[in-house]
Amino acid sequence: METEFKFRLDDMSVFDRIVESAEVKSMGIDAVETIDMNATYFDTADYDFRNKGIAFRTRMEDDRCTATIKWDVNVSGGLHKREEFNLVVSDDRLADKPSIEMFISSDAYDVLKEAAGDKELRKTISMEYTRKEFKVDTGKSISCISADEGIIHHVDGHDIPIRELEIEWYYGDEDDFMALASLIKDKYALEEEDMSKLQRAFV
Repeated sequence: METEFKFRLDDMSVFDRIVESAEVKSMGIDAVETIDMNATYFDTADYDFRNKGIAFRTRMEDDRCTATIKWDVNVSGGLHKREEFNLVVSDDRLADKPSIEMFISSDAYDVLKEAAGDKELRKTISMEYTRKEFKVDTGKSISCISADEGIIHHVDGHDIPIRELEIEWYYGDEDDFMALASLIKDKYALEEEDMSKLQRAFV
């Protein structure tokens, strides 16, 4: 299960101000890491995954390729909860031509099989963005705060900018995680984002 808040960012310097804030520094901040992300989303010609609320993605994270399935999404007030399965892919060729068979040993396989059967997958959306992130340990919960900036490339040719802040709960007290997200949202007057990057690509 993935649990995270999403917020829109008009000013990317907000992330730097969060990093330098006294509240966050007192929570045991890790060093900020910068990662280049190149993501590609796949679906059938009939958009069976999209119609069932499923996201099928491969993503290069610097030099590492990861395949991800997300489903059973529940969103409210910028809080996104969804089932998620990640698979590190050793053969980079699968990043451009994946198959649901990659997930055959996981629960995600049954979800994909029921939605699309044996239909061929094709590329739909691609994204290029840079992520800056760091982990915070409050003593009660551990979360990751990240800022993404880049571009969504839609299959029909138009581009959509990416500028968002995410606060993802890793583990620990969920109420403590919620309080952290609320503190950051209120202090920096952040606007909640109920749409995922993939959903925004189809608006």
